[in-house]
Amino acid sequence: MSSTYRKVPINFLKKVLEESLDRMKGSLSERLDRDPVFFPHLYEDNKDIEFAAFIAAQFAYGNANQIIDFLRKLYLRIDGEICRFIKKGKFDKLDGLYYRFQKTEDIKDLFSVLKAILDNYGSLGELFSSLYKGDLRRAIFSLQRELGIFSSKLFFFFPLESPSNPLKRWNLFLRWMVRKDEVDFGIWQFILPKDLLIPLDTHIFKISRCLGLTRRKTKDAKTVLEVTEKMKLICPEDPLRYDFFLCHFVGIDKRCSGFPEDSCKGRCVFYG
Repeated sequence: MSSTYRKVPINFLKKVLEESLDRMKGSLSERLDRDPVFFPHLYEDNKDIEFAAFIAAQFAYGNANQIIDFLRKLYLRIDGEICRFIKKGKFDKLDGLYYRFQKTEDIKDLFSVLKAILDNYGSLGELFSSLYKGDLRRAIFSLQRELGIFSSKLFFFFPLESPSNPLKRWNLFLRWMVRKDEVDFGIWQFILPKDLLIPLDTHIFKISRCLGLTRRKTKDAKTVLEVTEKMKLICPEDPLRYDFFLCHFVGIDKRCSGFPEDSCKGRCVFYG
């Protein structure tokens, strides 16, 4: 294994990525059932999509199979439209559910906050748009204060302000809401795709290091901003255009290690 820093030319990256997406046009959706974004695709109403997407994104951490397994169990407990379920405020059907750090009561508390958002703001989009003034990170951090959240367990979902927090799950949720393609929904018009930040999961982090998009060794906010800026050189108007493809077809399928290796040749699209 080589630990030598490698910097792949931006023009080459753009060429490979565009060719790859062109070949796979219409087939990215075949991977939906292996991704948390599958669950909001179960709904048609925009409000239902918002809340389903938010819940799916907030539990999108840990082993991919475990994430999907938990979300399946969760959504089986929800009767019909998710907003109707939240509006009723009767969350006994969530009894016994837990996921890693979140126990049943934590999950119920989250749903109680979502009910307050639905009752007081009408939708997640209305709430977020009232706080968004051109700075996504500031808007996310202001949610905790706006909603009057003081439980440390809920800070996992509505984080306190931190200069280092990469906000991976929130950036994933925003990608789903803002971008529009066969994977993402594009139902929030008040944020431009060019202003989104990369959801820096383990796969994207390793790929970014391997391609020379960053030399940083930690998945923090500085790395998020650096990788996003590099992706803007490839696609200024939509830096997250390749996120789903890279995560699934390079990171998961090809098991990118984060380092260029001999075994990458003939296996990874960036090595021919």
